[in-house]
Amino acid sequence: MNGQKKDLDLIHIIIRVPKAQSSFVYFMFESHEGLCFYSTLDYEKGQLFRDIDLKGSLEFQDDIDHVLKKLGEQFPLEILTKEMIKDGTSNPLLT
Repeated sequence: MNGQKKDLDLIHIIIRVPKAQSSFVYFMFESHEGLCFYSTLDYEKGQLFRDIDLKGSLEFQDDIDHVLKKLGEQFPLEILTKEMIKDGTSNPLLT
């Protein structure tokens, strides 16, 4: 490389799932290794849901959307945020 920073575009999605199904969501993303990174956002004790922050390469957006669609057929799954992030800025995706 010539020392220049290459811009990296990522898909950023925050989903809300029932707490009882959150372990299955983690398992599904673990089984699709390399698809995206995920983390659980802070929650209060006793909450019946978990918000999960997903970030992955834009080239995997269709695959991530497919996994989310299939999960949403099994239990309630709400997409709270869906955007493209680049260099610390965010822009809503047109879908």
